[in-house]
Formats: sequence, structure tokens, C-alpha cells
Amino acid sequence: MSRGDSVVAGSAAGDPCETLSEPLSRVMTLLGKRWSGLVLSTLLQGPVFFSDLKRAIPGISDRILNERLVELGELGLVTRTVLDGRPVRVRYEVTEHGGAIRPALAALTLWAEAHLQPSGSPSSSS
Repeated sequence: MSRGDSVVAGSAAGDPCETLSEPLSRVMTLLGKRWSGLVLSTLLQGPVFFSDLKRAIPGISDRILNERLVELGELGLVTRTVLDGRPVRVRYEVTEHGGAIRPALAALTLWAEAHLQPSGSPSSSS
């Protein structure tokens, strides 16, 4: 599938319930996992230490933050650097591959601002 193709995979019979493309399925699985998108978008602001990252994402637990950072690291989207000192500090930052998602997240943010009600706001439909 090329970059200009549809987000759904075509079927020979023209089935109206076509399946999502495999790459879109992978990214939606990643971003659909609770906290992953927020962790990644926070890291896009620049390198940060674990404690600062946790403070920037209210409600996330240490365990879940660590799990998401490990997952993003295994995907090659985030690097982890241990800095010597007392106490030892760990810095996280997005890789070039991780940073490449910036335009997509910016587009999703614009879409959400235009089409999704803020949390706690009454719905525009009855």
C-alpha cells in the first residue's frame, strides 16, 4: 500500500465492510493503549527525566509509565539514558523514528479541537 492509498485495504468483491490496513491497525493499537499517546506526545517536547514525565501526565502510575516507556523503547521510538550521579537519573527522549509521528499527532489534535467535545462538556446532539 502506498502513502496515498486509502486507510482501508481493498477487497476484490468491493465489500462495504473492508478491513483496516495493517499499518493503520498497528498505529491504532499503539496509540489506543492507555497513556501511550500522551507519553509520546509529552516526550516530543524534548528530553525529560522519569519524575518530570510522571508529573507532566497526571494520573499515570509509576508502573504503567515504566511499561509504556519500555514498549516505546522496544519499538525504537524512545531512548533511555542512565546518567551517573547520586541519585542515578534516567532521561528519556524520542528517537528520529518517534519524532516522525509529530505531524500525525498535530493533525489528530486539530481534528479533536474541531470535532470532539471537551471532557465534561454537554454533547451538541440530543
